[in-house]
Amino acid sequence: MHKNTNYSLRAWLSMFAAALFFFYWFIQLSLNNTLIDYYIARYQIGSYGLFTSMYLIGNVLMFIPAGVILDRYNSKRVIVSALIVMLISVAIMTFVSNQFIAYACMLLVGFGGAFTLLSCVRVATSWFEHGRVGFPISMAITIAFLGSYLGNAGGHALLVYSGSGQVVQITNIVMGLVIIVLALLLIQKKPQRNEQNEQNNEAQQSIWRAFKNLRYVVNKKQNWLAALYISLMNFPVMILEFSFGQAFLRHSFSISAQDAAMIAGIISIGYMIGGPLWNKLSDYYRSRKPFMLLGASLSLVVTLLLLNANLSYHALIVIFFFIGALTAAQNIGYPVIAESNPTEIAASATSLGSLIIMGGGALAQIGFGMLEQSLSFRGAYIVIPICISISLLLVFLIKEPKRTEIKAE
Repeated sequence: MHKNTNYSLRAWLSMFAAALFFFYWFIQLSLNNTLIDYYIARYQIGSYGLFTSMYLIGNVLMFIPAGVILDRYNSKRVIVSALIVMLISVAIMTFVSNQFIAYACMLLVGFGGAFTLLSCVRVATSWFEHGRVGFPISMAITIAFLGSYLGNAGGHALLVYSGSGQVVQITNIVMGLVIIVLALLLIQKKPQRNEQNEQNNEAQQSIWRAFKNLRYVVNKKQNWLAALYISLMNFPVMILEFSFGQAFLRHSFSISAQDAAMIAGIISIGYMIGGPLWNKLSDYYRSRKPFMLLGASLSLVVTLLLLNANLSYHALIVIFFFIGALTAAQNIGYPVIAESNPTEIAASATSLGSLIIMGGGALAQIGFGMLEQSLSFRGAYIVIPICISISLLLVFLIKEPKRTEIKAE
């Protein structure tokens, strides 16, 4: 009993430390909103969209290499190294005002951010048994969303109080140092059952084998289907919370900017509650597909409700909460990918998924913007229920995952 308790504690401490890495990455993303005026003035930025897109470019460029690296090397070493790169980049940006250097540092922070979710998946698949990885991964995503809230609300409060963007960044650096220390202290060595895998990965796996493993991941249809499901279910979050949500609410429902900001933020609260719940249920029943189907079906219903132009403020709050809570069923897709591949290449498989998800998110924002310009916000909005409908159909093509026993080449 004591042995099992100790094992569980080590597993959750390791998972928590990996989640803090994810948490720190979301702080960096949200500070782009908080520090927009500070960044533009300090680095004399003409196109702020291009400046912040360096995060996305860094992510996309690094996703596949990040997965290969995590499958070959110790998770603790990789997490701490990526955190150090992010921290050094933030520190340079804080004390240097050169525009080119700022762009380069944003790119490096994006490189580090590519390891965040993949690290959580790697730690979860190492410590938790098959069929039980969904809940810890979902909790890591929830902790990351708390980082987003802290970067927006906490960062804005500190900016107003201090009147200095540099103070916010210095605080950001201190927080990063604390997270590095916690990662060093809390991330434990993999359990005995996986030690041989780790030794083989670090001592014997060649670059050629890594590319063969990547080919295995790319050729597996299940990985593409699950990633597309996540990406399409993520469209409402990408559009309504991170880009056009407030403008859509103001133009479509004639509400104030303050009310629009409040309503759009409700999606995060719904997501933080729904994410762990969906994965806890799918872990408990050891079944993924029924809950993916239920989540997509209910998401379609609730997104269609926004086509009604006569919704009240309180009705919108309820709808946006359920959009977050129900589309959080997308989180089930991550353990589907992890459990559909051999443990030793779980991170590589998730990196392919992340590449599709991030690429889909970028296309969602670009496509919605183009439709809004040619039609209207309400006309462009129809793309969201269409995407949810496609994700619903994809569930019928996805197989219930059973950890494959074959070895990746």
